[in-house]
Amino acid sequence: MCGGRSLNIQSDVPFGLSEIDAAWLTGALREGGVLGEEEVTGFTHRIIGEETGFLGQVVILTLEYSHEDVDAPATMVLKIPTPLKNRVMGQTMGVYEKEIRFYRDLKQKLRIRTPQHYYSALSAVDDPEMVRERLGKLQQLPVSVVAMMTVLVRWFFSLRPRRYVLLIEDVSRYRLGDQLGGCSEGDVRAALNAMAKLHSQFWDSEELDSLTWIQPVNLTTKIMHMVYMQSVGKYRKAHEKNLSARQVRLLDWLKENGLRLTETLSQNPKTLIHGDFRLDNLCFDDDRGEALVLDWQNMLAGSAALDLSYFLSAALPFDTSEEKVNELIEHYRQRLTEEGVEISPERIRWLYDVGMLAMLHRIAPILFQETLELGSDRGPEVMQMWVDKTYARLERIDFEGILDRIPN
Repeated sequence: MCGGRSLNIQSDVPFGLSEIDAAWLTGALREGGVLGEEEVTGFTHRIIGEETGFLGQVVILTLEYSHEDVDAPATMVLKIPTPLKNRVMGQTMGVYEKEIRFYRDLKQKLRIRTPQHYYSALSAVDDPEMVRERLGKLQQLPVSVVAMMTVLVRWFFSLRPRRYVLLIEDVSRYRLGDQLGGCSEGDVRAALNAMAKLHSQFWDSEELDSLTWIQPVNLTTKIMHMVYMQSVGKYRKAHEKNLSARQVRLLDWLKENGLRLTETLSQNPKTLIHGDFRLDNLCFDDDRGEALVLDWQNMLAGSAALDLSYFLSAALPFDTSEEKVNELIEHYRQRLTEEGVEISPERIRWLYDVGMLAMLHRIAPILFQETLELGSDRGPEVMQMWVDKTYARLERIDFEGILDRIPN
């Protein structure tokens, strides 16, 4: 079953961590081909995903088996939707189903390193073609109507919560990334190497078009802009004493151009993007100098700039020089070239600049979104630092007219 393409729809999928027991783990691992006649006799757990994975709980399980010499992992990671209201948002966006599909249908094909898949199940499944059709119809509506429709969708899903569960390899033996703590330049380069491998594998690929469960960015642009428009006013009011005149102009420019901005990033060379490529979703194998990429809930088909700017906006220190930024962007471009993708330095820098504007559009007002809870400690701190770093990276970008200056 680990490599199968069916999505294993079941009626007894646990709703939360409290419903996980030794008997359930035994059945799941047998079905996944991890266990034979042996049994799980007990386990302990440690939650590591609080305010790191906003849409789900990430739990390390330490297992006890009926046989000491069992050929099965001593630890593994359980991923299960968060009990917070973020669960409704995650279900509405299809992120849990998407990650299960990733481990079932795509992981084995990737050239980058990701955790091993042991077992996954869900209680219901959406037809990818119908999802695309619904998103396509939403794109034809005014943003104000899209807002009303999404409220109705969230209400519907809140009445019919689904169940999802995923068991994967525990990679905590490697050095885990930390978005608050930052990282070395070597870590940044290792992450960019993995990113380039991922992007090059699906750069303008016909195979990507066949993965209909991965939505293209152009079907989500109005939803993204709607979220910005609903939240930016509250954000400006809360931060009016701290915003510079340039930052206010940026926020106003995004109100007028945010939709066009996201549409631009859906039209440029399309590839598979991770969608949440940041330090909290990476770990580092120091012996091999490689980054492992975790958390595949937010995949989209769109411009590589969305991953590139997303990662660099959060990973680089405030005082990183523009010379160093250009050097790292060129490092990424060179890795693309080695993988067979040709793109000019001018083009990749422009994509990075546009992507950084898209970052501000996405994260500046995120603390004021009513549909997302970030917790009370690390989550808000991560987001505020991220916004401040994004403003710092945008200081040199001439944003007015950038969408009309497309280099070759």
